[in-house]
Amino acid sequence: MDKEKTEHSAARSHLGEIFAGMNLSELPAMSAHVHELISLTHSSHSAAYELSKVVLKDYSLTNKVLQVVNSAYYALEKPVTSISRAVTILGFDAVRDLAMAIAIFEDFIRSGVEKEGISKLLARSFLSAIEAREIVSRKKLPFSPEESFICALLHNLGRIIVCVYLPDRYSQIEKLVARGTDNEEAESEVLEGLKFTQVGQEVARFWNLGDSVIASMVAKPPLPRSRNDLVGCLASIAAMSNQMISAVCDGGDLRSVVKRYRKLAGLTSKEAVEIIAASIDASEDISEAMRFGLACLKIRSRLELSRKEIGHSAGGKGVKKEDSPIEEDDGLDGLPIGGGKTVNDFIWEITEILTGDFQINDFYVNLLEGLYRGVGFDRVVLAVVSIKNRKRILAGRFGLGDVEPETIHAIRHPLEADDSFAEGIRGCRDQVVKANSKGEMPCGFRVLARGRTVYLLPVCLLGKPIAVIYLDRLGKRPMLSEAEMKSVCLFRDLAVMALQKIARPPH
Repeated sequence: MDKEKTEHSAARSHLGEIFAGMNLSELPAMSAHVHELISLTHSSHSAAYELSKVVLKDYSLTNKVLQVVNSAYYALEKPVTSISRAVTILGFDAVRDLAMAIAIFEDFIRSGVEKEGISKLLARSFLSAIEAREIVSRKKLPFSPEESFICALLHNLGRIIVCVYLPDRYSQIEKLVARGTDNEEAESEVLEGLKFTQVGQEVARFWNLGDSVIASMVAKPPLPRSRNDLVGCLASIAAMSNQMISAVCDGGDLRSVVKRYRKLAGLTSKEAVEIIAASIDASEDISEAMRFGLACLKIRSRLELSRKEIGHSAGGKGVKKEDSPIEEDDGLDGLPIGGGKTVNDFIWEITEILTGDFQINDFYVNLLEGLYRGVGFDRVVLAVVSIKNRKRILAGRFGLGDVEPETIHAIRHPLEADDSFAEGIRGCRDQVVKANSKGEMPCGFRVLARGRTVYLLPVCLLGKPIAVIYLDRLGKRPMLSEAEMKSVCLFRDLAVMALQKIARPPH
């Protein structure tokens, strides 16, 4: 016992050192509303009134909870317009866990730098949580569906924490794994002996979460010997649901995951696909961040591939998996349109940013998100003009969509080059390059542009290019309509306004 306490103390101390190194004085803190929701979890006297009071303190949270309660997932006969009524109909635990999940998501999205990566991680976690709850309910397993939900939701808390608060270290771990290093070895190497599981468990203790949640953060827990082992069962359900989502998103073998947990959950592979599909439908009603994350994951296309593989296997004489011609996912169902948000909503938000104080890099990221999700592009990249040795160089800076940071930073092209691309940028002219046009794009952009229709919008100040917005869509997608092109140009005009504002000397 003393040894466990010593290891616990050492891990927590080391974690504190890591966060202190990132200029954080303590472990990541949640909003007051999340703390209050967690406190209701441990109170034996909690009632609908107390829960309603906590949710109603946050106007945004109230609206999001009501939006989900009235979604197709719950299929209520009449609209619910009050939180207390939602608690009465759905139950205390269901509304509390829903509110907690939404509030935690909002905290992480606000805190993070790399919005796309965070959104994808959170979308995976929420899909896993809904899936775990559905499995427990459908199979009538002898433990709480709502507790299964929260355990699965927070299974990857450590990974999320590192992604949000230590993005550079998270990127290093991802690169090591991409090169073939084992996940836990990569985590231990970059985090100096710590693993995602330990990070998550220490933060969970800091937040006073329960033992079952903490136990459920183990990546590959041992299978419980019986269903009477409540903590072991919850840990396995959390691991199973997260592994199923990972198998779909990463092209793994869904059937092997189902087989490993068959004695516990009693699922077939076809049932697993049905439950994941239902989880996706339910998740789309949660929030804008969730829809954005799901679009980035291209989850429906990937699930369809899993469905086909399972169908081939069940048929016996179908094409074997390794012989199956898997076409490149064209993402035709995955354009990242911003759900209920219109182009005007994005423009309004960006205009509001312009009316106050802002950092130009933060503004650019908001602008790119508006173009990516508002208009709907596969990829959006911003390249800025820098001066090196008295020469103007166009260099990649930010990007959203299916594009790696290394590809963005590899973009470098001299503005004085003798080609039509540079000439157009120097002349501040918009350019449209149709898919597979020869000789139109310089080397740095050519990798991005292959098979895609490209839109290039120079951002100019006093007749001189300051940056270029690169936008693309797969060649088989339709060209921008006249109205969409006007919207794109309006976003560019907002970028010019931002530059004018920061260039203006203070009064």
